[in-house]
Parts: sequence; C-alpha cells; structure tokens
Amino acid sequence: MLGSMYSAVSGLAAHQTKMNVIGNNIANVNTYGYKSSRVTFSDVFYQTISSTSAPTTNTGGTNATQLGYGAKVNSIDVINTQAGSATTDRAMDVYINGEGYLAVKDGDGAVKYTRVGVLGFDVAGNLVDANGNMVLGIPTNSTTGLPALNDDGTVDTSSLVAIQVLPATLEKYSGIAIGQNGEISAIAEGDPAFTPSVNTSWLSSSSISEDSLYTGKVTIQSTVTAVDTVSRDSDGNAVAGVTVDADANIIGRMSVNYDGTAYTLNGTDLDGEAFSATGTYDAATDTVSFEVDGLADAVTVDATQYTFATGTNNLGNISATQASITASAYLQSGSTLTIGPATWTPATTSVTMGDLTLNISADTFEDVGNIPEGTLLGSVGNGASQSIRIATIACVKFANADGLSQSGEGYFLETLNSGEAVGVIPGSQGTGSFRSGALEMSNVDLSKEFTEMIITQRGFQANTRMITVSDSMLEELVNMKR
Repeated sequence: MLGSMYSAVSGLAAHQTKMNVIGNNIANVNTYGYKSSRVTFSDVFYQTISSTSAPTTNTGGTNATQLGYGAKVNSIDVINTQAGSATTDRAMDVYINGEGYLAVKDGDGAVKYTRVGVLGFDVAGNLVDANGNMVLGIPTNSTTGLPALNDDGTVDTSSLVAIQVLPATLEKYSGIAIGQNGEISAIAEGDPAFTPSVNTSWLSSSSISEDSLYTGKVTIQSTVTAVDTVSRDSDGNAVAGVTVDADANIIGRMSVNYDGTAYTLNGTDLDGEAFSATGTYDAATDTVSFEVDGLADAVTVDATQYTFATGTNNLGNISATQASITASAYLQSGSTLTIGPATWTPATTSVTMGDLTLNISADTFEDVGNIPEGTLLGSVGNGASQSIRIATIACVKFANADGLSQSGEGYFLETLNSGEAVGVIPGSQGTGSFRSGALEMSNVDLSKEFTEMIITQRGFQANTRMITVSDSMLEELVNMKR
C-alpha cells in the first residue's frame, strides 16, 4: 500500500512540473522570440522480485518479476522551431528568417544570444537592443571596406565588435535601414559646401570645414572697396609714371605741388583726413618719392612723365588700398553668428571667416568697384547626399542550438553541449537572412498547450485517486483488528 502511495506522489510531482512548464508557455504566448518548452517523463526504479531463468531440458525459461516505484521528469526541452514574423513597420526591428541568433554584450562583458531584434542607436551612438546591451557586428576590413571574414566565410566571436557611430556623425544620417545581409546603411548628408551668388565672379573658389555647422546666407556686413594701386585721372584712365604702395593709406584725388624747391604730395587718407607729404628727388632715377603713413617710398612719381614747374600737378584718383570683408552665416537654430571680420589686401588671395574660406581673384576684384553692405555672396548648405554602409550585424550559429541555456529576457547562453558560437553574414552558412520592420513571434501553440493541460490535469487527477484508493485500502487493513 505504501509503495503505491509513494509512486503516486512521484507522479503528482512530475505532473505538477509539467503543468508549471505549460503555464510558462501560455504566459509567454505573446512574448517576441519566445521558444516553448516541453516535459518528458520516465519511470524511476524497479525492484526485482524474481530474476529471469534460462530454459532447461525439462522446463521453459521465466521472465523477471519487477515492481516499479513511480515516475520522474526526464527532460525539459526547448522547442527551437521558427515562429512567424509580426510586422512592426519599425526600420530597426529585425526578424531572422531562419536559423541563427543576434550576439549582444552586456555591461559585464558577457556575450549573450537572442532572436529578439528590437534594435536602435543610443545617444552615444551605440547600437543596442531593448535592454541596452550592445549589438555585436563583423569588423570591417580597412583596405576593402567589406566585412573581415576568415577564408571559410566565418568570423570568430572573439573578433566581433560592438557597433558604434560617433554621435556627431550619426546626426548627419537619415533613412537608417538594415538589409537582408545584416548591412546597416544610411543616407549621409553631403559635407557643407559654399554656393556663390551670380554677382561674385571675383571669387575664384571656396572651401569649408567638413565639420562646420554653418548654414544659410553669407552676406557683406560692411562696404567693400575694390583695390586699385594704379593712379587714374578724372575720367578713370590709368595714369603712367605713378607707383603707389599697396599699404599706403590713400584714397581719392592725389596731387603734387612744386614750389621751386620742395615737392609736396597732397591727398586724403582712408579716414577722410587731408595729408601732405614732402618728397625726395633722386637724380639718378629721375623720380620723386614720398613717405605716406610711415611707409618709405609709398608713392613714387616718375619725373620724366611730369614737368614739375612751379605749381600743382594732378596725379589722378587713387582708390582704397585696403578692403575689409565681414561676412555672416546662420546656424540651423536661426541664431546669427559672425564669422569675421577678415581683411583682404592686394598681397593676399583669400578671406577666411571661421570655417569658411573664400579665394579671391585679385585681377577681377580690382575691376568690381565698391560692393555695398548687405550684398549676398552666396550660401552655405549641405552638399549632395549619398548612401553609405555603417556596419554589418553578425548572425551567430551553433552546432547544437538545443544545447543553449536560457537566461531570461529572451537571451540564451553558450554551453558545453551547444558548441562554440560562429559568426557569419546573415543568410549564409545555413543561417537565415534578416527582415527589417518585423519581429519573431512566440512559437507557443495554444491548441497544443491546452490539450497538454487537459492530459496533465487528468494524469495529476489519476495520481490523486491512486493515493485516495491506497489510503482506503490501508484503512481497511487497519480496521481488520476490530
């Protein structure tokens, strides 16, 4: 009697474990990537009451007589069948259409494997899953720009790298997508470029830093005067025999007065103030030189071109010998940022304003004349966009995926019986290709689970009845004393 009760108790325990597994399956019927489990039973122990005997000349052989002592849970197996896909329309969601796992690394550096592809970039540019674990990818060959694989098309998991993009670079990407082969691609904005206006033929070329954040219009904030170091008459014609230093502080009409003894240069400086400079005659070269604004020989007049009788000789008009260009640009936020001022003189060929450099054609600029304040020089904006490859997500396979250990939250761990993980390009080496915009559903079959639930319930119920009947028989046995 007691033996039957203990056998029934073991049956109760086994069926209770199976019911727990069924309950866990049903609880995860809508858990993405969940793999259902099953329970198998086995008998436990047998007492041999009589052994087998071999046949003799006079008697036949006999079978053993054995008494069993219950049941136990033999195994709890994970059913790794592929489930269907649930469309999410989120570009960074990944469904593995076949065998394989995503490899991720947690904060402790441990590598885990999952089929739940809820991916995205964090603020630091790391590609992470829903739990913040870093997604591992195949390293890139620095020479070819392609995934770096072994000769057999695989990559050791120790060589897999966390996928990361610099935040400043990530901000320039749009349309990030994951391809069937695990390649992450995006549309990258072109590097900043300056587009000149139609009225700037004097700009020969331009350049701007690829890291610049400037965008918008570039305008002149102060009037620019064309550079001209040639003396001109009142009609604008060049006057021969007069040389003016590029740094001389002179503008407007210039004349020389000769009183029979001394030469005096009269004119107006850039500030609008009149000035006079005494000249020095050089008989060897037959020239008269004047020091203007501290510059020796700033103006030299060829005496062979002029007859210096007593009185005044008009040398013509001198335009500004310096030009100041100040430009402004607008940030994307709309706030104004001054990226000047910058000064351009005939000795230089470019104006650098912050990240922007404008290269000037001196010969063309001399003929422009005055450029008023507010003149549009051009605009700064992004160049042509292009599609680029960011990284390649690894797909990992195992010799015995059923040997993986479940660790919760949709993760699996490598074990001695699963074999070592091997990384490959998704869709190769027997693995499934990726499908973006979808996730794998749970593979729990509710109809099967409910059927198993009924069978388990009846099995549990039968074992309780066994205990009840054994108890009744024991009671009858005790009552024999009466």
